Amino acid sequence: MLAFRQVPMAAGAEATCQRCAAPEAHAVTDAAGMDSRLGEALPVEADAGLFFTDTGSLDLDGLVRLAGEAARSGASRIALRTSGRPVRDIQAAHALLQGGVRVLEVVFLGPGPEQHDALAGAPGGFDAAADAIAFVSEAAAALGVRVALRGRIPVCRHNLHDAPATVTRLAELGVSSMVLACDPELDVRRSAEWVAAACDTGTVNRVWVAVSGMPEPALGDKGLHAVDVVSFVEALS
Repeated sequence: MLAFRQVPMAAGAEATCQRCAAPEAHAVTDAAGMDSRLGEALPVEADAGLFFTDTGSLDLDGLVRLAGEAARSGASRIALRTSGRPVRDIQAAHALLQGGVRVLEVVFLGPGPEQHDALAGAPGGFDAAADAIAFVSEAAAALGVRVALRGRIPVCRHNLHDAPATVTRLAELGVSSMVLACDPELDVRRSAEWVAAACDTGTVNRVWVAVSGMPEPALGDKGLHAVDVVSFVEALS
């Protein structure tokens, strides 16, 4: 299990369902803001890394600088959660990995462009996310480094029924694990069956599917899926 301190960069959500309640507004993170968050995040525990989330308004240069500063400050491992848009080509993927990123978590709202882009309210989002997975995989092979590629599926009432298909698609894209981040507003009685089906889909495709945001008892015999390969030892507010 990989342990991280979660560091929200207050730069906007990577991808979120536009049909649900509007997310809390975030301030755009500038260079000074990045330095401040890094100062708050360090030092980390001996075997913990830094997992940067809410990086939505950071471009490639911002992400590379963030990773580089974290590496120079002594973080044992560096992870990023992203929409995938900044990883626009193989050169961008090389830059992130050379900057020290070793875990990339990419957000998907559906199994294809039609579903994802409609919910995200942004055309091209699904293709950008899928391309990011491919570019980082290719760059990791070329550089000879090990990188964990993860999928994150924010599950709400608008994409619940697509969850098993989304898991299948992410497995085809080559992720090594994924997490179903369930909206706390979901009706557990109506959603547990679909979440369980998504977990089974991951098992069939030999990819671990973790579940967050749903009470473990509600998962029934799928309770083990409440355990993720990534754990957060602490999250900055």
